Amino acid sequence: MKDRVFPLEGVHNFRRFGGFDTAGKAKVSDRLYRSGQFSRATGKDRETLAGLGVRLVADLRRPRERQAEPSFWGEHTGVRVLESDHAGHDEAPHLVFLRESDLSLDSIREFMIETYRRLPFDAGNKWVFEQGLRHLAEAGPEDGFVVHCAAGKDRTGLFCALLLTELGVEQETVRADYLFTNEAVDFDRIVPAMTRRIETEMGRSIGTDELRAFLGVDAAYLDAAMDAIGEPREYLRGELGLEESVLDALKERLLA
Repeated sequence: MKDRVFPLEGVHNFRRFGGFDTAGKAKVSDRLYRSGQFSRATGKDRETLAGLGVRLVADLRRPRERQAEPSFWGEHTGVRVLESDHAGHDEAPHLVFLRESDLSLDSIREFMIETYRRLPFDAGNKWVFEQGLRHLAEAGPEDGFVVHCAAGKDRTGLFCALLLTELGVEQETVRADYLFTNEAVDFDRIVPAMTRRIETEMGRSIGTDELRAFLGVDAAYLDAAMDAIGEPREYLRGELGLEESVLDALKERLLA
Protein backbone atom coordinates (compact mmCIF):
# COMPACT_ATOMS: atom_id res chain seq x y z
CA MET A 1 0.00 0.00 0.00
CA LYS A 2 2.81 2.44 0.78
CA ASP A 3 3.75 2.73 -2.89
CA ARG A 4 0.32 4.26 -3.53
CA VAL A 5 1.11 7.39 -1.50
CA PHE A 6 2.41 10.55 -3.17
CA PRO A 7 4.61 12.37 -0.61
CA LEU A 8 3.38 15.89 -1.34
CA GLU A 9 4.54 18.84 0.74
CA GLY A 10 1.29 20.67 1.44
CA VAL A 11 -1.38 18.08 0.64
CA HIS A 12 -2.23 15.27 3.05
CA ASN A 13 -3.38 11.77 2.19
CA PHE A 14 -2.96 11.99 -1.59
CA ARG A 15 -2.80 8.48 -2.92
CA ARG A 16 -3.91 6.16 -5.70
CA PHE A 17 -7.03 4.09 -5.03
CA GLY A 18 -7.13 2.45 -8.44
CA GLY A 19 -5.00 -0.42 -9.70
CA PHE A 20 -6.62 -3.09 -7.51
CA ASP A 21 -7.62 -6.50 -8.85
CA THR A 22 -11.27 -7.49 -8.75
CA ALA A 23 -12.66 -10.82 -7.66
CA GLY A 24 -13.22 -11.54 -11.36
CA LYS A 25 -9.51 -11.02 -12.10
CA ALA A 26 -10.01 -7.70 -13.89
CA LYS A 27 -7.88 -4.71 -12.90
CA VAL A 28 -9.21 -1.31 -11.90
CA SER A 29 -7.78 1.71 -13.72
CA ASP A 30 -4.74 3.16 -11.95
CA ARG A 31 -5.84 6.73 -12.76
CA LEU A 32 -8.05 7.03 -9.69
CA TYR A 33 -6.78 9.20 -6.83
CA ARG A 34 -8.07 10.26 -3.40
CA SER A 35 -6.90 13.08 -1.19
CA GLY A 36 -7.39 15.73 1.43
CA GLN A 37 -7.87 19.35 0.38
CA PHE A 38 -5.43 21.19 -1.90
CA SER A 39 -5.41 24.74 -0.52
CA ARG A 40 -1.85 24.40 0.81
CA ALA A 41 -0.38 22.71 -2.27
CA THR A 42 3.13 24.02 -2.94
CA GLY A 43 4.55 24.82 -6.35
CA LYS A 44 6.35 21.48 -6.31
CA ASP A 45 3.08 19.72 -5.41
CA ARG A 46 1.34 21.34 -8.36
CA GLU A 47 4.07 20.18 -10.70
CA THR A 48 3.66 16.60 -9.47
CA LEU A 49 -0.12 16.74 -9.76
CA ALA A 50 0.03 18.28 -13.24
CA GLY A 51 1.79 15.15 -14.45
CA LEU A 52 -1.12 12.87 -13.51
CA GLY A 53 -3.43 13.92 -16.32
CA VAL A 54 -6.31 14.84 -14.00
CA ARG A 55 -9.40 15.92 -15.92
CA LEU A 56 -12.14 15.37 -13.34
CA VAL A 57 -12.21 16.40 -9.67
CA ALA A 58 -15.04 15.54 -7.24
CA ASP A 59 -14.84 17.95 -4.30
CA LEU A 60 -17.03 16.71 -1.43
CA ARG A 61 -16.57 19.79 0.74
CA ARG A 62 -19.39 22.19 1.54
CA PRO A 63 -19.35 25.78 0.21
CA ARG A 64 -18.00 27.22 3.49
CA GLU A 65 -15.17 24.70 3.50
CA ARG A 66 -14.27 25.60 -0.07
CA GLN A 67 -14.33 29.32 0.71
CA ALA A 68 -12.06 28.87 3.72
CA GLU A 69 -9.61 26.59 1.92
CA PRO A 70 -9.79 27.30 -1.86
CA SER A 71 -8.63 24.63 -4.28
CA PHE A 72 -6.52 25.40 -7.32
CA TRP A 73 -8.07 22.76 -9.61
CA GLY A 74 -10.63 25.16 -11.06
CA GLU A 75 -7.78 27.29 -12.42
CA HIS A 76 -6.76 24.55 -14.85
CA THR A 77 -8.20 24.55 -18.35
CA GLY A 78 -9.66 21.16 -19.20
CA VAL A 79 -10.29 20.12 -15.59
CA ARG A 80 -13.92 19.76 -14.54
CA VAL A 81 -14.58 20.29 -10.82
CA LEU A 82 -17.79 18.90 -9.32
CA GLU A 83 -18.99 20.83 -6.26
CA SER A 84 -22.29 20.79 -4.40
CA ASP A 85 -24.10 24.01 -3.49
CA HIS A 86 -25.73 22.29 -0.50
CA ALA A 87 -24.85 24.45 2.50
CA GLY A 88 -25.51 21.83 5.16
CA HIS A 89 -25.03 22.92 8.77
CA ASP A 90 -24.51 26.51 9.90
CA GLU A 91 -21.39 25.31 11.64
CA ALA A 92 -19.41 22.18 10.87
CA PRO A 93 -20.59 19.40 13.26
CA HIS A 94 -17.03 18.42 14.14
CA LEU A 95 -16.31 21.95 15.40
CA VAL A 96 -19.43 21.89 17.58
CA PHE A 97 -18.33 18.52 18.93
CA LEU A 98 -14.80 19.69 19.71
CA ARG A 99 -16.16 22.70 21.56
CA GLU A 100 -18.99 21.04 23.50
CA SER A 101 -18.18 17.36 24.12
CA ASP A 102 -16.10 15.89 26.94
CA LEU A 103 -13.49 14.82 24.32
CA SER A 104 -13.26 11.33 25.79
CA LEU A 105 -12.35 8.41 23.57
CA ASP A 106 -15.84 6.94 23.94
CA SER A 107 -17.55 10.18 22.97
CA ILE A 108 -15.26 10.61 19.96
CA ARG A 109 -15.97 7.12 18.70
CA GLU A 110 -19.71 7.62 19.23
CA PHE A 111 -19.59 10.93 17.36
CA MET A 112 -17.68 9.41 14.44
CA ILE A 113 -20.03 6.42 14.19
CA GLU A 114 -23.09 8.68 14.20
CA THR A 115 -21.43 10.89 11.60
CA TYR A 116 -20.83 7.93 9.33
CA ARG A 117 -24.45 6.86 9.62
CA ARG A 118 -25.45 10.25 8.22
CA LEU A 119 -22.80 10.60 5.50
CA PRO A 120 -24.52 8.46 2.83
CA PHE A 121 -27.73 10.49 3.06
CA ASP A 122 -26.36 14.03 3.24
CA ALA A 123 -27.74 15.92 0.22
CA GLY A 124 -24.39 17.42 -0.73
CA ASN A 125 -22.57 14.11 -0.47
CA LYS A 126 -25.22 12.35 -2.52
CA TRP A 127 -25.01 14.94 -5.28
CA VAL A 128 -21.23 14.67 -5.59
CA PHE A 129 -21.35 10.87 -5.31
CA GLU A 130 -23.87 10.67 -8.13
CA GLN A 131 -22.30 13.28 -10.39
CA GLY A 132 -18.82 11.93 -9.76
CA LEU A 133 -19.82 8.46 -10.89
CA ARG A 134 -21.80 9.76 -13.88
CA HIS A 135 -18.95 11.90 -15.17
CA LEU A 136 -16.38 9.23 -14.44
CA ALA A 137 -18.38 6.82 -16.62
CA GLU A 138 -18.07 9.30 -19.49
CA ALA A 139 -14.40 10.19 -18.99
CA GLY A 140 -11.70 9.29 -21.50
CA PRO A 141 -9.52 6.22 -20.89
CA GLU A 142 -6.47 8.34 -20.07
CA ASP A 143 -8.25 10.91 -17.93
CA GLY A 144 -7.20 11.07 -14.28
CA PHE A 145 -9.84 11.40 -11.55
CA VAL A 146 -9.49 12.84 -8.04
CA VAL A 147 -12.05 12.63 -5.24
CA HIS A 148 -11.37 14.61 -2.08
CA CYS A 149 -12.90 16.30 0.94
CA ALA A 150 -11.12 18.16 3.74
CA ALA A 151 -9.05 15.31 5.22
CA GLY A 152 -9.62 12.72 2.51
CA LYS A 153 -10.76 10.06 4.94
CA ASP A 154 -14.51 10.08 5.74
CA ARG A 155 -16.60 11.38 2.83
CA THR A 156 -13.81 10.45 0.45
CA GLY A 157 -13.32 7.06 2.08
CA LEU A 158 -17.00 6.22 1.69
CA PHE A 159 -17.04 7.25 -1.98
CA CYS A 160 -14.00 5.08 -2.70
CA ALA A 161 -15.47 2.11 -0.83
CA LEU A 162 -18.72 2.34 -2.80
CA LEU A 163 -16.97 2.62 -6.15
CA LEU A 164 -14.50 -0.20 -5.52
CA THR A 165 -17.30 -2.42 -4.24
CA GLU A 166 -19.40 -1.78 -7.36
CA LEU A 167 -16.38 -2.60 -9.55
CA GLY A 168 -16.05 -5.98 -7.85
CA VAL A 169 -12.98 -5.43 -5.66
CA GLU A 170 -12.95 -7.85 -2.74
CA GLN A 171 -14.13 -6.39 0.56
CA GLU A 172 -10.86 -7.15 2.33
CA THR A 173 -9.09 -4.91 -0.17
CA VAL A 174 -11.77 -2.21 0.02
CA ARG A 175 -11.40 -2.07 3.78
CA ALA A 176 -7.60 -2.06 3.56
CA ASP A 177 -7.71 0.96 1.26
CA TYR A 178 -10.06 2.75 3.66
CA LEU A 179 -7.95 1.97 6.74
CA PHE A 180 -4.70 2.94 5.02
CA THR A 181 -5.34 6.58 5.95
CA ASN A 182 -3.95 5.64 9.38
CA GLU A 183 -0.59 4.94 7.73
CA ALA A 184 -0.68 7.38 4.82
CA VAL A 185 -1.04 10.45 7.05
CA ASP A 186 1.87 11.70 9.17
CA PHE A 187 -0.01 11.87 12.47
CA ASP A 188 3.20 12.44 14.42
CA ARG A 189 3.36 15.84 12.73
CA ILE A 190 -0.36 16.64 12.51
CA VAL A 191 -1.48 15.69 16.02
CA PRO A 192 0.77 18.13 17.95
CA ALA A 193 -0.19 20.98 15.59
CA MET A 194 -3.89 20.17 15.90
CA THR A 195 -3.61 19.87 19.69
CA ARG A 196 -2.14 23.38 19.87
CA ARG A 197 -4.84 24.72 17.56
CA ILE A 198 -7.64 23.29 19.71
CA GLU A 199 -6.04 24.73 22.83
CA THR A 200 -5.51 28.15 21.23
CA GLU A 201 -8.83 28.53 19.42
CA MET A 202 -11.15 26.68 21.80
CA GLY A 203 -9.32 26.72 25.10
CA ARG A 204 -9.67 22.96 25.37
CA SER A 205 -7.28 20.04 25.93
CA ILE A 206 -7.45 16.70 24.16
CA GLY A 207 -5.32 13.58 24.60
CA THR A 208 -3.12 12.18 21.85
CA ASP A 209 -5.03 8.88 21.58
CA GLU A 210 -8.32 10.72 21.52
CA LEU A 211 -7.20 13.09 18.77
CA ARG A 212 -5.84 10.21 16.69
CA ALA A 213 -9.25 8.54 16.92
CA PHE A 214 -10.82 11.79 15.71
CA LEU A 215 -8.36 12.42 12.88
CA GLY A 216 -7.95 8.81 11.78
CA VAL A 217 -10.27 6.07 10.59
CA ASP A 218 -11.62 2.89 12.13
CA ALA A 219 -13.33 -0.17 10.68
CA ALA A 220 -16.29 0.50 12.98
CA TYR A 221 -16.82 3.87 11.30
CA LEU A 222 -17.05 2.38 7.81
CA ASP A 223 -19.22 -0.46 9.11
CA ALA A 224 -21.66 2.11 10.50
CA ALA A 225 -22.02 3.74 7.07
CA MET A 226 -22.41 0.44 5.28
CA ASP A 227 -24.97 -0.79 7.79
CA ALA A 228 -26.96 2.40 7.23
CA ILE A 229 -26.72 1.95 3.45
CA GLY A 230 -27.74 -1.70 3.48
CA GLU A 231 -26.88 -3.15 0.09
CA PRO A 232 -24.34 -0.90 -1.73
CA ARG A 233 -25.65 -2.04 -5.09
CA GLU A 234 -29.16 -0.86 -4.23
CA TYR A 235 -27.87 2.38 -2.72
CA LEU A 236 -26.24 3.38 -6.01
CA ARG A 237 -29.31 2.49 -8.03
CA GLY A 238 -31.96 3.64 -5.58
CA GLU A 239 -30.67 6.40 -3.30
CA LEU A 240 -28.39 7.91 -5.96
CA GLY A 241 -30.66 7.06 -8.89
CA LEU A 242 -27.90 5.75 -11.14
CA GLU A 243 -29.14 3.84 -14.17
CA GLU A 244 -27.79 0.41 -14.97
CA SER A 245 -26.44 1.79 -18.24
CA VAL A 246 -24.31 4.32 -16.33
CA LEU A 247 -22.89 1.66 -14.02
CA ASP A 248 -22.18 -0.62 -16.98
CA ALA A 249 -20.34 2.23 -18.68
CA LEU A 250 -18.42 2.87 -15.44
CA LYS A 251 -17.21 -0.72 -15.40
CA GLU A 252 -16.32 -0.62 -19.09
CA ARG A 253 -14.36 2.57 -18.52
CA LEU A 254 -12.51 1.49 -15.36
CA LEU A 255 -11.94 -2.25 -15.71
CA ALA A 256 -9.41 -3.95 -17.95
